[in-house]
Amino acid sequence: MDKSSVERARRALREAGHILLLTHERPDGDALGSLLGMSWMLQAAGRRVSAVSRDGVPASYRYLPGSETVSDKLPAAADVCVLLDCSDANRIGEFATPLPFPATVNIDHHVTNTLFAEVNLVDAESSATAEVVSELAEGLGLALSPQAATCLLAGVVSDTLGFRTSNVGLRTMATTRRLMEAGANLPAIVEASLHRRSFAATRYWAAGLARLQREDALVWTSLSLADRAAAGYPGRDDADLINILSTIEGTAMAVVLVEQDPQRTKVSWRARNGVDVSALAALFGGGGHPAAAGATVQGGLEDVQARVIAATREWLRGLTPTLPGGG
Repeated sequence: MDKSSVERARRALREAGHILLLTHERPDGDALGSLLGMSWMLQAAGRRVSAVSRDGVPASYRYLPGSETVSDKLPAAADVCVLLDCSDANRIGEFATPLPFPATVNIDHHVTNTLFAEVNLVDAESSATAEVVSELAEGLGLALSPQAATCLLAGVVSDTLGFRTSNVGLRTMATTRRLMEAGANLPAIVEASLHRRSFAATRYWAAGLARLQREDALVWTSLSLADRAAAGYPGRDDADLINILSTIEGTAMAVVLVEQDPQRTKVSWRARNGVDVSALAALFGGGGHPAAAGATVQGGLEDVQARVIAATREWLRGLTPTLPGGG
C-alpha cells in the first residue's frame, strides 16, 4: 500500500471526533483481534471509539482484553467509519443495508477485497488483517500497548491456525516478535485461541461429523438450525469445524454448510495442494483467500448443498462450474 493512503487514513483518524470500528458478521479471531487492537490504540491516542460487531463476541474470544466493550448496535453518529477484515462492505451483515456512515477506511488482507472505501489499506500478501494493523500502527501515529498487542497477536494466531498456513513467513514471525515485545503472551494466546472448546461447540461438531461425507479428495458436511438448538450452541458459524475437516488425510478440499435461516446458507471452503477456492467462492457471491474462502448463499440448506457440492466437484476436476439458477 502506498504512503499517501496511509497518510490520508492517519489524517482522517486524527481529525475525527468519534470513530466507528466495524468488522464482519460471524466474527473470527482475526476480525475481533483487529477490531479490539485498533480500538485500544485509538483510545490510547485520545480518540472516542465505538467498536461494533453485528454478532457480538463469541464466548471463545471473550478472553481478549476489552471484549466486553464491543457492541452489537451501531452508534447514533460517527465521523469516521473503519471496516476491518472485510473483503467487501456487505460483510458487515445487516448493518450494510444501508450503512448510515460511508466507509472511510478499509483495512484488510483478502485477495478478493473490492476496495470499497475512500481509503483502502489492503495487503493480500499479509497472513492476517491483524498483521496489517500491527504494521500500520506507526504510520497511523498509534502505539502498541500490551492489551492491543494481545488482541492483534490473537488475530494472527487464529487466522494462521497457529502459524500453519502457507502465507506464514519471516514477516509474520517479525510481527509476532514485535507484538510479544509489546507485552503479548504467545503461549497463553495459542492455548486460548486454538486449544479450548466449549461443551456446546463440541456437541455441535458431533452433529456435523455424524453426517460427514467423502468423495475422492472432497469431504463435506452440514449443520442445521436444529443441530444448533440441540447442541445449545449460540453462534451462527460452524465453531471452526471446517478447520478439523481440512486436516483429514487425503483431502484436497473441505466444505461446511451452515443454515442461517430457512432461505440463507453459509458456505465455507478450505483447500490444500494449491487449489484456489477464493474464485470458486466468488461464483457464489463470496470471497476470501486461495486456501480459505466463504459465501452466504440464498436458498435452503439442502438446495444450496446440492448446488455447492456439484460446483465444487467440477472445480476439483479443473472445470469452471455452470451454476444453476439461484447461485
